[in-house]
Amino acid sequence: MNRRINNKFNGITVFLKRRFNLRRQLKSVICVLIILVLLLFLKILNNNISDNIIQIIDNSINYKFSLKEDGKVVLDYGKRMLTLPEKALTVFNVTNMSKYPPPTEGTVYKPFGEVKYLDGRTDFNNGVDIILNTDKEPVSIAKGVVKKIEDRGSKGYFVTIEHEDFVTVYGYLITVYVDEGKQIEKDIKVGNLGTNKDGNKYLHFEVWINNSPVNPLEYIDLAVKD
Repeated sequence: MNRRINNKFNGITVFLKRRFNLRRQLKSVICVLIILVLLLFLKILNNNISDNIIQIIDNSINYKFSLKEDGKVVLDYGKRMLTLPEKALTVFNVTNMSKYPPPTEGTVYKPFGEVKYLDGRTDFNNGVDIILNTDKEPVSIAKGVVKKIEDRGSKGYFVTIEHEDFVTVYGYLITVYVDEGKQIEKDIKVGNLGTNKDGNKYLHFEVWINNSPVNPLEYIDLAVKD
């Protein structure tokens, strides 16, 4: 009696296993058919697209991971991501966070960026305007080449010096001591400043990186007028 019952349950179990197995196989067949239809559709639209997809699938399936070669690639990539370029570390002495000495001793009275006037006008200052508190003439903050000397009329001469990783501009000069195209060293006098109507001397100073003006106060030590 028990044997009959066991045989009956075994038969039901086998039937169910076959039924579920058949369903899984049917799902697999349907998925394969869908992929084939999509590939056929892409083949009709563009042979190159479908060929690329087939190639990618084939490469992914047949790719053999090499612990030695692929591991080296991953390691090298990680090193490149973690290591900053040498220039990025040395430009403006970023490694020790020190700044360049100012081109002259004084205080910033007109800051970098947008300037709003009392009459409602706005202007953008590419550098900073420095009111001098000394008779010392402005000097080059680093070694470089004099790329351009401009006469801007009432604003005086503007001297552009190209350094290794940046460019500086000196404005409001009444006399220029350097020559265009010549290389100059650090602390070389660039020119002389005239006295304004208020009896003060002013220097316009700019710093450019990748053809864009940046705030000079981020790279030189200067006080800001309160």
